[in-house]
Amino acid sequence: MPDQNALIRAAIGRLLSEKTGVAVISMRESITELLAVTGVALTIETLQDMLLEMAEVRGMTVVLDV
Repeated sequence: MPDQNALIRAAIGRLLSEKTGVAVISMRESITELLAVTGVALTIETLQDMLLEMAEVRGMTVVLDV
């Protein structure tokens, strides 16, 4: 699973980089994009946790619109 986590973190990093300068991003849209790109079998909650953690480090707010 560590390789899968690295893949997901890389995908989240790319997603957040594409949104540089955006203060607020949509949780629903972001999770949909991540599932399409990675095709991983993690739970939605795990993806949400990882996204929130990485967005917070970048000073971004994630709207919980799921």
